[in-house]
Amino acid sequence: MAHLLAHGYRDFAYLGDPAASPDVAGRYASFRAALAEAGVAVPEPVPCAFDVEAGHATAHDMLTGSPPPRALVCANDEVALGALRAADELGIAVPERLAITGWDDVMAARYAPLTTVRQPMRELGAIAAGWLLERTRGNDGAVRRLVLSSQLVVRSSCGRHDLP
Repeated sequence: MAHLLAHGYRDFAYLGDPAASPDVAGRYASFRAALAEAGVAVPEPVPCAFDVEAGHATAHDMLTGSPPPRALVCANDEVALGALRAADELGIAVPERLAITGWDDVMAARYAPLTTVRQPMRELGAIAAGWLLERTRGNDGAVRRLVLSSQLVVRSSCGRHDLP
């Protein structure tokens, strides 16, 4: 959100359903907190499934509304890829008229080119597998929680920093 706010964006929509996923709930909470801290109106999330088709349909509805948002923050890359397709079909230039971001850094995001957030999926998988192995060996210790660092991957779907 700091990246989008630095671009000058102030009119946002959040595509994804926080009630459907703890991960998405956390992402939306961070979105909401960043906008509130910046003194920017915080929109309610626009629920949609977490796939390309849902992202396309939901973004199409958002972008044909009045007034359309200037930035779509999507719960994952699949939703964002659908949003990119909707913008293209509607003749809305990305990033000139609309910024779109995703989350996960799936392979297709590299070719879109979509600004997104990369998670250390291999490290996450290795840690989860290790903890599961410990459980299967009878170590039923306390529930653990670990937050791994994520990384902003800047590509061209957000535009230049001098946008109004």
